[in-house]
Amino acid sequence: MRDYYLKNSDMPEDLYRHTLWMIKGYDRMKEEYDNAIWDSPEPPDGQPRGGNTGDPTSREGMKRAELFRKLQAIEQAKLYIPECYRDGVWNNVLYKVPYPEGAHRKTWWQYKVAFIKCVARNMYWI
Repeated sequence: MRDYYLKNSDMPEDLYRHTLWMIKGYDRMKEEYDNAIWDSPEPPDGQPRGGNTGDPTSREGMKRAELFRKLQAIEQAKLYIPECYRDGVWNNVLYKVPYPEGAHRKTWWQYKVAFIKCVARNMYWI
């Protein structure tokens, strides 16, 4: 199943695709966010002027904050979709599951585009 770009989505195609692929990485980001507190920095190699300079705790905190921001943008946009279409759009975007029966294909596409636009808005990209 291909990911079609609707030309009447009022969004630049590159931003649409960038947002779509960020949403597709939701499961990976969620796992990375949950496991971030268990990560530890690599041990120093003992060499002077080694490559591990800086504050690893701060780097992990910034990484975790950015992941949280992306996850929140996606989860808040998911609530924007009406309940009866939410699972169909979510499964189609993340796992490429065909839309369930019960609504026209155009209806599903409109909610998918609205979901993707809402994520981009929540990330302050548009």
